[in-house]
Amino acid sequence: MDLDRHPLAHLRRLHHWSMSDLARLLRDQARRRGLRSGIDRNRIWLWEATSTTPSEESQSLLADVLDVPAATVEQLGWPDWLRAFEQPAPFSPSGSRAALREVQITRMDRRSFLVLSSSTLIEVAADWARIEPRHLSQALDGQSIDGELLTWLEQRSGELRALAAGPHPQVSGLIDAHLNTAIDLITQDRYTAAAGRRLHSVAADLAHCAAWLRFDADRHAAAQRHWQAAVHAAHQAGDRDLAAVALSDLAYQATWLSRPADAIQVLEHARSRTRSPAARSLLDVRRARACAVLQDHQATQHALTSAETELNRSCSRDTPPVVSWMSMADVNADAGRCWLDLGDPGRADAAIGAGLDELDPRRSRTKAVFLTYRAEGSLHNRDAAAAAADARFALETALDSGAARCVDLVSALISRMDNRTEQPVIELREYARERLVA
Repeated sequence: MDLDRHPLAHLRRLHHWSMSDLARLLRDQARRRGLRSGIDRNRIWLWEATSTTPSEESQSLLADVLDVPAATVEQLGWPDWLRAFEQPAPFSPSGSRAALREVQITRMDRRSFLVLSSSTLIEVAADWARIEPRHLSQALDGQSIDGELLTWLEQRSGELRALAAGPHPQVSGLIDAHLNTAIDLITQDRYTAAAGRRLHSVAADLAHCAAWLRFDADRHAAAQRHWQAAVHAAHQAGDRDLAAVALSDLAYQATWLSRPADAIQVLEHARSRTRSPAARSLLDVRRARACAVLQDHQATQHALTSAETELNRSCSRDTPPVVSWMSMADVNADAGRCWLDLGDPGRADAAIGAGLDELDPRRSRTKAVFLTYRAEGSLHNRDAAAAAADARFALETALDSGAARCVDLVSALISRMDNRTEQPVIELREYARERLVA
């Protein structure tokens, strides 16, 4: 078997693990179970480079490390249970139903195990950009669903989207329940074409919300599945902007997980079909972020200029709900993050400060991220007191929001301050230990 094509090798690359790293993780897991294991890098090599199948005990340890249920290991067998690669579903009614059903039947929720490879992620975006302008010839058959139920689902979808922006842990279960109802109705295939578009619009909106809640909880595989389902459902609903925004969320995740080149390609496809200036502004900001990580100064500046221009062209009455939150606060603060990546902390501080001043106070998760950015800029400017103050505020905000992704971001920044001896930083570390252990 080609080493580069083995799913275990692919997973190691996603996690940035060497063979020795993975062997150590497996031995550590064995010790936690009270077992002794002789797994070393040579054993990992045999699994990846030959037809050698790991023992049941080794597969069980590996499943624990990857957070894969034992039932999945038993059902699929080696190496299929690793599920390192997936093929995108076609943008047809049946393909979109399959993508939606996947979020119902898959419950692996591996925290950092992405199910879409770089090529597959980009293929999803390219397929949508290519097929979107064509009208599907196949009409949806069957009897109409209950109109009252459909109207109720639409109303609840909007209410749940608003709740999802705040610190409401119960909203995730409510969104999942409503999404399941919409998917079940779609799967039954008993509705008119008009009702089908409305149903798919509800499913797209709910899947998009569900994806963000999973992303904020560091459940990246589940977030990917839900964003992909949102793209499919939005396509069937004829909602170009929602489909493009969901694709841009996949791109944002790719940048967050150190795959900026993937993000740029996805965003190019996504932007090609947007109607809303606010949506294009969001996509431009995310392109700027990816370009900055790649140290492309000119492309970053061009994308930020376009983002501001598009936002100034937008009108609230024509802006779809999925990007109704987009504002100059987001453009400014994300521009600041770009300047940090490009080595200009002074310009970054001014931009992030402007973003924080303009940010809607209800957006606590975004506030935690922006505060972390400003704290990082203060470190670059050698202002330990300002960095500690913002990092403490960011940690408080992140913990109150319940978003693990935001807590991890600020915790990583505090960890990078371990070698600092300034009193504000010492007090910050003590505070962080108390809050994170509590």
